[in-house]
Order: sequence, then C-alpha cells, then structure tokens
Amino acid sequence: MQESPQTREDFGPLEGEVMEAIWEAGAPVAVRRVVDRLNDGRSAPLAYTTVMTVMVRLAEKGVLRRRKKGRGFLYEATAPDAAGLAVRRVLATYGDAAVAHFADEARADPKIMRRLRRILEAADG
Repeated sequence: MQESPQTREDFGPLEGEVMEAIWEAGAPVAVRRVVDRLNDGRSAPLAYTTVMTVMVRLAEKGVLRRRKKGRGFLYEATAPDAAGLAVRRVLATYGDAAVAHFADEARADPKIMRRLRRILEAADG
C-alpha cells in the first residue's frame, strides 16, 4: 500500500497505513478486514490487537467513527481523505480567520476562484 505524503505527515506510520486501508475500503470496516489488508504481502504480519489498538486510538482522536456491530465494531473515517482531516483541523483551530485567509488566497487565483464558485453553486443546489 502506498501512503500519500499528506498521510505520512498527519499520522504515525501504522496510523497512516490504517487510514489508507479504511479510505480504500470506502465503507465501514471491521478490524479484521483492516488487519487482513495490512498483512497482505507483509513479511512480518501485524497482530490483530495491535491494529485494533491503533483504530481505537484514532476513534478517540476523532479521526475514525465507530459503531457497535455484533460483538465488535465497524469503523469509518470522519473525512474522505487526509486533506479533509487537515481542513477540519485548521477550521477547528483557527475558525473564521482560516476561512478569511482561504478566501483571500482564492481571490488571488482566478482558477481557484472559479472552482470555488462551482463548488458553492453545486452545494446550493
């Protein structure tokens, strides 16, 4: 599995691998599925409990959401990718100031401004 540079910066190595596996799944997943994905082709397999601990900690950090299913849990990412998590973190930390700076940057680049307008128009419906 190839991690994006963004993912490596935001997470530790195993956290990044777990997040990539969850994003690739595209749907809520059980720990076993993530373990199987991570161990595919790995010479020294990861223990189930190791991956489970990482996923629990990511849920505690708000990066994953989990819900009970049978005796275990299903996990899903709270954002569609590392960029989504980064944006949420910036907004939570800097709030309106981050939005204002983003708008200023977008105004300075007509291409970004057009893309932003299209996104906003699509959201308005």
